[in-house]
Amino acid sequence: MREANLDIEAIGNVFSAAIEVMIDARPDDTMVVEGSHSIRYALVRFAQLAMGKGSDQGAADPAPVEDLEAVGNQLLGLTPDLVSGVENSGLVEELKQLRHAIAGLAVWLARSGAQVQCLDPVANAFAALANDTDEPERLTRLGYLMEEVISASDPGEESRGSAYGSSRSWYVMHINWGIVATRSLDTTLMKRAFDGMSKNVPADLPALLRQAMSKMEQGGYPEDVKAVIRAYQDR
Repeated sequence: MREANLDIEAIGNVFSAAIEVMIDARPDDTMVVEGSHSIRYALVRFAQLAMGKGSDQGAADPAPVEDLEAVGNQLLGLTPDLVSGVENSGLVEELKQLRHAIAGLAVWLARSGAQVQCLDPVANAFAALANDTDEPERLTRLGYLMEEVISASDPGEESRGSAYGSSRSWYVMHINWGIVATRSLDTTLMKRAFDGMSKNVPADLPALLRQAMSKMEQGGYPEDVKAVIRAYQDR
């Protein structure tokens, strides 16, 4: 599944290549070099935990979910520097691969039972991947992967529906999930996304539905897709 490579070794290879790009671009920048070491250390530690290897490189019991969660989110928190380094180097394909890897890491954590706490780089990665395609099938796959990540993250009851503070990325993920679902024309995914928005960001669903219907009334969209939007508008 190209939309999120869930192979830890492949994810690690993409991150390692991005680290090299960042160092090559600014080899004399002490902060860049030190930051690269921090990312590399977090990457190695996460790979060891994820692949069930202890520090002695021998077989070990599966890593506790809380350890995977802590190190995985630490690694996610360091990825914005990688994205900036690759983007500033003008490496378009490498940037796409890095965004796939970031999304894949978040989905891997979610499927491992860990909470995805560092959502900002993940939300940005999914948004960029969605903006890079108009293919309904790819958008559908992205939409379901976004749902997995959203289900594995929660800013707390007091922050639900807020576009500010630490919950902003969680909020943005819901809005983008609804947009991706609508663009996919997959009615099942649309219902799941609209239900999620109704629960967690209810104030923003009406505007999304109005915009979607306005575009679809221009013609060329399936009637069953329009029917889903009308049904949620009527609610």
